Amino acid sequence: MNPQRRLTVIVSLDVAGFTRLVQEDERATLAALASIRRDLPGAPLRARHGHVFKTMGDGVLIEFTNIEDAVCWTVDFQKAMAVRNAQKPKRPMLVRAGIAIADVFVEGDDRFGAAVAFVVRLQQAAPPGGIAITHSVRWQLGKSLSAPFVREMKTLRDMGDPMEVWVWTPAGTDIDRAAAANRDAGAAEEDEDLPSIVILPFDNLSGDPAATALADGAVEEITATLSRIRDFTVIARHSAVAYRAAGRPLDPREIARTFKVRYALEGSVRTSGSRVRISAQLIDAASALHLWSGRFDGTAEDMFDLQDRIAEGVAGALHPSIRAAEIALALSKRPDSLAAYDLMLQALPHLWAHRKPENAEAIRLLREALRLDPEYSRAAALAAWAHGQQVTYNWAADYAAERAAGDLLIKQASEGSQDDATALSALATATMLLFGDIGRAEQFVDRALALDPNHAWAWTRRGFLHVYRGNPAAGRPCFERAIRLSPLDPFSFNCFIGLGLATFAEGSPEEAAGWTRKALHQKPAATWMFRDLATFLAHADQIEPARAALAQFMASRPGITVSTVADALHYFEPDLLRRYLDGLSRAGLPSEPAAAPTS
Repeated sequence: MNPQRRLTVIVSLDVAGFTRLVQEDERATLAALASIRRDLPGAPLRARHGHVFKTMGDGVLIEFTNIEDAVCWTVDFQKAMAVRNAQKPKRPMLVRAGIAIADVFVEGDDRFGAAVAFVVRLQQAAPPGGIAITHSVRWQLGKSLSAPFVREMKTLRDMGDPMEVWVWTPAGTDIDRAAAANRDAGAAEEDEDLPSIVILPFDNLSGDPAATALADGAVEEITATLSRIRDFTVIARHSAVAYRAAGRPLDPREIARTFKVRYALEGSVRTSGSRVRISAQLIDAASALHLWSGRFDGTAEDMFDLQDRIAEGVAGALHPSIRAAEIALALSKRPDSLAAYDLMLQALPHLWAHRKPENAEAIRLLREALRLDPEYSRAAALAAWAHGQQVTYNWAADYAAERAAGDLLIKQASEGSQDDATALSALATATMLLFGDIGRAEQFVDRALALDPNHAWAWTRRGFLHVYRGNPAAGRPCFERAIRLSPLDPFSFNCFIGLGLATFAEGSPEEAAGWTRKALHQKPAATWMFRDLATFLAHADQIEPARAALAQFMASRPGITVSTVADALHYFEPDLLRRYLDGLSRAGLPSEPAAAPTS
């Protein structure tokens, strides 16, 4: 069934300079944001027939039935924020607002489509503490409402030519000076944006299927190496692979728009016997000009050296001041066996498929990699993660055996993973899922992000750790950052799961169910997610849909009980676990196994 369309009025809000505020005082900033969000759905919003339909990090999207209510409420909100900021002059929190008429798709309580993205872009053009509206909104306002808006020509990010925007800023208050300061700070933040690059899958030009693994391995390691150099923002490899797999055009300008990057690296691999030739080209994505190209010859046996030389060449072309020594420090530890490395790459799609038989295949491939190279820490860490999934998704019959196997793998991987962000992220996941050791998992995540601040999996794991600790407000921005870093990642559905759990923890089960449905749309075969959907719907008093979701979860898990789930999810903060299990009980999950029939 296709989603319906609706013409509506959307207000987009976000906090100007939010990243800087978090860096200065994370706890106070998140507390202030949570306070503002709690007050949003109050009587003034209801009186104006508005409702919040989405929150994203520091952003909020609100729908109104008419223009006048939208503008009046937003002006009143900004005036109230100006009073609040006058009372707290040392730490003003300045909100930007955008208002536009939007032709949106409607799916349940969600609104989405290009028009929603446009309103967010419009809001980013508003001055801190102010409001930006479109021409069509301005000319449908009465004189008294329209008078304070001033016409400006602005170029919205990723929107091409300048367009007419009408801007409102509360006059005669201290917010004028604070807004100017934040505007300057925002401009400085824009100027300080790091170079951004996506490494596209390399073409196999040899006709030899085995060369595809060489090409994929080259992209994997070049991406990992560049990610560890803090002078770049690097889009995760999985998004680039998904882009190519979807048959998307490789026009540089399209790539720039899709990934919001300045540069793209493309390349090819040719083989002849044991000889390998890799060609690579660095492209300015906006202009389609070639900035650098290199050709690298070697053999399959020295493939890792080839990858390192390419990464060094790309880094040097992007930022000449980077020295070879700095790049050398960024290189990850290599396995001794190329065959083991290939098996690890083959295991990844099975790992993130989130299906029981696929997970078992991931474990088999990773065990084989470890047989070939017992010191291969990344393979051991990923295998431990897979055993963690066996428990947390209720696939295993014997949790104790899975935990014992995972414990050995964690010990095997820990020492050799200290320079590998992917392995560290896997270890954080395994440590959390198997043993609920939040402190140790956090150490792994912190180390991973210190090595690679662009690692989407590590940001996802940090988000879950915040939620499990009972701090969902801190978890949301982590999931959203992971999605921004890897927008097409086949594992990004896990961020939707995280956003759902965070929303549930904050007391909004219906919104939580919406996030879980998004994840299921992306991974419909991952039936474990129906467990989340069942408990969220039950708490939203949608008992029949909750029972239907639970039935889909239980279909492949005969004998599952509340106590079984409690054992698997023992790492949840106690109140969150209690509420989660209560929802499953309401949906009809038995507390104990059914008694065997008597003869």
